[in-house]
Amino acid sequence: MSSSYRAPSGFHVHWQPLVLALLLALLGFWLNQVSERTPYVDDSGFAHEPDYIIEHFNALSFDVNGRRLHRLKAERMTHYMDDDTTVLDSPVFTSLDPVLPVEVTSKRAQMSADGRHVYFIAQVHVERRSLEGQMPISLDTEYLHVTPDERTMRTDKLVTLRQGASIITANQMLFDDTNKVITLSGGVKGVH
Repeated sequence: MSSSYRAPSGFHVHWQPLVLALLLALLGFWLNQVSERTPYVDDSGFAHEPDYIIEHFNALSFDVNGRRLHRLKAERMTHYMDDDTTVLDSPVFTSLDPVLPVEVTSKRAQMSADGRHVYFIAQVHVERRSLEGQMPISLDTEYLHVTPDERTMRTDKLVTLRQGASIITANQMLFDDTNKVITLSGGVKGVH
């Protein structure tokens, strides 16, 4: 039995080369279609999802001589790898300086990647304990940028300062602990 077919007009048709040519044409068509598709590549980087979460976070910072400088606590610390940010829930920042003990609390905070800046957000409360001959001072605002190493605190939101019966409000504040200067600006009002 032969694989060729005798046509009525007197010539032979060989099916095997025709089938092979048809298969090669279909394979070429398929490869062309596949190569024209643009593959999806996710070039957006990491998703903004936490890479680790710490419950009941509690950290101390020290100076070069081993003296404790600051304590930062939070109910939860969440770190995000894509932008290297750290978010704190119910943070408490405490300056352990015996001369000027200060405590900052808020609902949330965000810490910079290098840990040098802490941004307290929502119901920010600062308490400076009483010093010799001075009454305690408290501060309330909705946003506070703290740079512990530079010993500064600043806000561009409404701030209320209280010391005893005295109350001062302002739209902006810069507290420079190194130079012992508080600068208030924008609609400053006070009751002494």
